[in-house]
Amino acid sequence: MMLKKIIVLCLSLMFLVPIVDVHALLLGDAELILDDVGIVPIHPKNGELVSITADVYNAGLKNTNFFASMITVAYFVDGELLHVDEIGDVEPGISNKIKIISPPLWKSDMGNHEIKVIVDYHDTLGDQYDSPLDNSMAKILFITPEKNTHISLEASPQYFLLGEKLSQVTVSLFDSDTNELLNDKKIILNFDGHYSSLVTNNQGHVSFSNTLSSSSSNRINVEASFSGDDVYPASNSSLILYQFPKETSSALVLKLSDSDQYDFENNFFEILIYQNSYEKLVKKIQLVPAALFDSETFWVSLPHGHVYFAEIYLDGGLFSVIDKVELQADSVVVKKISIPEMGKIKFMVTDHTNPLVVGAMITNWKYMFSAEDGFTEWIDVMPATEDPYVAKIILSDGRIVKSEPFLVFPGEQKMVGISMIPTSLNNEIPSWIKNNAGWWANDLIDDSSFVEGIQFMVQEGIISIPLQSSDFDESVDEIPSWIKNNAGWWANDLIDDSSFVEGIQFMVQSGLINLS
Repeated sequence: MMLKKIIVLCLSLMFLVPIVDVHALLLGDAELILDDVGIVPIHPKNGELVSITADVYNAGLKNTNFFASMITVAYFVDGELLHVDEIGDVEPGISNKIKIISPPLWKSDMGNHEIKVIVDYHDTLGDQYDSPLDNSMAKILFITPEKNTHISLEASPQYFLLGEKLSQVTVSLFDSDTNELLNDKKIILNFDGHYSSLVTNNQGHVSFSNTLSSSSSNRINVEASFSGDDVYPASNSSLILYQFPKETSSALVLKLSDSDQYDFENNFFEILIYQNSYEKLVKKIQLVPAALFDSETFWVSLPHGHVYFAEIYLDGGLFSVIDKVELQADSVVVKKISIPEMGKIKFMVTDHTNPLVVGAMITNWKYMFSAEDGFTEWIDVMPATEDPYVAKIILSDGRIVKSEPFLVFPGEQKMVGISMIPTSLNNEIPSWIKNNAGWWANDLIDDSSFVEGIQFMVQEGIISIPLQSSDFDESVDEIPSWIKNNAGWWANDLIDDSSFVEGIQFMVQSGLINLS
């Protein structure tokens, strides 16, 4: 009977005593916890002012203002206290996490630094309510500037005929500063709103296929963000896929590559397209907007089943030659046009006593330049590495003089001197010299036999060739084809003696003929 009373008493006490949450006993009534210490901006420039950030949440059971009206937070860098601030009430629950941020307080310095945050710095909550164990958090950060990324897109085919096409799209990721490929990077690829987790291969590429509709144009938009890597920001790019008109069964696309200087809209291009050989010119095109997909992309419809090649002229000078391509039915061939590096020339006009000739005008393949004080300005020209340029000088008294032929190599900067001393013929040229020239032009005698005849004429005084100041490239080590053409024309009386001697003078001044 006594045992029964004791059991009833114990049960009664259980209902009378409040139940205490064991979690609250362990964590305290307001338990502040720090998380995710960092800096803003993440990748500052050297010397840029930086703010320190952290997340704070309350893992206890009550609001912090139940225990203290003010909670302080302190920010440290490399052990030095830089700033103390205060935060407001923090409600219980991780969903009520707050972001704290200091004012800009530290001039960033590249390298490793300890960033530390202490919340409830003055212990206003008291240890019986908030354990200090989770109130401090430090992180070692390696401060580096943010790198730039670049996305390159390619689609095959980019230019397609009517109907749906399965296009293979390749995305390439580069470090924009070093141009190095970003290999083995985990990325989140956003392809027109469709997200995929991918890893770049050892060439910095990822590839995927997509079926494209037959609409007039399709723009591919791609964004790549880096997973687990905050050194590189997200980057994006786009690419337009072009479609030809219905009646097009085969086409040739010519695309300017890597050029900020030229485009088809603002420069005067002329394109000659040949079928099978130079004997059949099938199209001579001066570009109009209707023939362009964009300012760098020209296209032309051509009958299939033939081989084509093209010559491209810019501002009247030969710009590029497109190798032979064969067009099949329902096919598109894309050829990239290489952009040669421009050369620079400057003309200097003198007479036989070497003072500068004033008031001259110099014309060439397209332009006219003033040499008012004996010099022109520097002139950008297309390179001429085989067929030389010849400029025409118009003097103030109306006389016209031609320059000696000169070459211009990509990126070369050269002064071209023009003297008013004419090349002269002192005696009649022996007939055997003209015979030699014809035989040489037809490859019946070798170069040395022809040069011997030229040396004879100079040494015998039949022709006098003044050593002018024209700046010929001394690296020329073989006779250019245009001189051999001149020799054949001269042998057949198609050009006069003076025109032939101009070529001889070029060989002398280029070091191809040694007169000593």
